[in-house]
Amino acid sequence: MSASTRATLPLWKRRQRTRRLVRRAINVAIALVALFPVLWGLSTSFKTASELALFPPTLLPAHPTLEHYALLFRTGIERYMLNSVILSIATVLGCLAFGSLAAYAMARIKFRGSNMLLLAIVALMSIPLPSLLVPTFTFLAQLGLLDSLTGLALLYTAYQLPIAVWVLYGYFLTIPIELEYAARVDGYSRFATLRKVILPLSGPGLVAAGLFVVTFAWNDFVVAVAMTSSDAVRTLPVAIYGYLGFYGREWGPLTASAILSTIPVIVVFIAFQRFFLGGMTSGGVKS
Repeated sequence: MSASTRATLPLWKRRQRTRRLVRRAINVAIALVALFPVLWGLSTSFKTASELALFPPTLLPAHPTLEHYALLFRTGIERYMLNSVILSIATVLGCLAFGSLAAYAMARIKFRGSNMLLLAIVALMSIPLPSLLVPTFTFLAQLGLLDSLTGLALLYTAYQLPIAVWVLYGYFLTIPIELEYAARVDGYSRFATLRKVILPLSGPGLVAAGLFVVTFAWNDFVVAVAMTSSDAVRTLPVAIYGYLGFYGREWGPLTASAILSTIPVIVVFIAFQRFFLGGMTSGGVKS
């Protein structure tokens, strides 16, 4: 835009354009600050061992290498990734299955104490996770499920079920109840109505709840390190912790494994971002 054209613009138009540019500059600066640790870790994961020892450190690798990633796969990191994948899928399926039943009952069936039950679910979401480790450890020991993927999947499902119920409850309230009346007239039971009418219309809500659950199950370290001891059931976050070392930090494998652990979550969020936003905004209208 030339200077003469800019001068002919109304004052309010120029101020509006200036505010837009300032907002964009601020957003870009915030994004760079937020992404800098990730970008630094990505750069570090491609540096050679000798370059990692340099001080001051270099911003970009002078001779990029994949030696740290190769080391991870030589030491069997894919086994830990598979354990985390299995746990995440099992937890999501369990939370969505039980959460949809509970949320539908609370959204459509009014009974005495339903509001108190909803408040209890919110209260469960606010309980600090470390305070639950001792009783759940004892409970799993009595069931013989310590140091097993089954025990971890049950714990993850129990920990994340309240938030799945909360998200799905808010979304079910946005679905017109007339659709259920029509299904009941056609002879559907409540369970058939949920399975054939409500759930197919609740894709965004299911995705939103599933993303909350999968983020916890994939990234959890505290529960996994407390409830497991053998290498066969070790999850990816616990395996990453092993690269901290006793006498020093193995920055190459540490940052490489951290980057590997973030890729699946980023891919899932990018793939389901549209449904996630729709599920959260729609569910928040009436909840």
